[in-house]
Amino acid sequence: MIFLLLFPVLVLGEIQLQSNVSSNVTFEDDESFDVIPQCNELGQGSYSMCWEMFHTEMKDINKELWCEWDQVIRPYDQLTKCIESWTTYLGCYFPNQVVQDFFIQIHSHFFQACPEEEQLFPDAPSGVVLTLTLIPVSLIPILVFLVVWKSKIRH
Repeated sequence: MIFLLLFPVLVLGEIQLQSNVSSNVTFEDDESFDVIPQCNELGQGSYSMCWEMFHTEMKDINKELWCEWDQVIRPYDQLTKCIESWTTYLGCYFPNQVVQDFFIQIHSHFFQACPEEEQLFPDAPSGVVLTLTLIPVSLIPILVFLVVWKSKIRH
């Protein structure tokens, strides 16, 4: 009963709330962000120390193992923390477009040859699949014959 009395108030309040919110909303696509000038310069010099540390660690790892996540996780994590520290130190937001471009360079340099998705279970050879499919399928008529034959013997 109380709900029926409050329903018009809730609906009118929601409509009023939506009109207030929609008038004050600024979407990312509509807004031009004022980027701190030093944030734009991050890619040129500030990240070079992070790049050098990561590059040195990656040289210690065999190139064939660059796509193995368990081999690369520690240097990659250190790179992320280093870049995040630099951006925080310079007063920039993290992540930003410069950071994204930096990581795209990292990925295109070190991880370009890696497959997009690691296949956990590779497909079985077609001969194995065919054999494992035909054996049970061929046993079904034999089992049906045995059941029918046994039921005729008892009568």
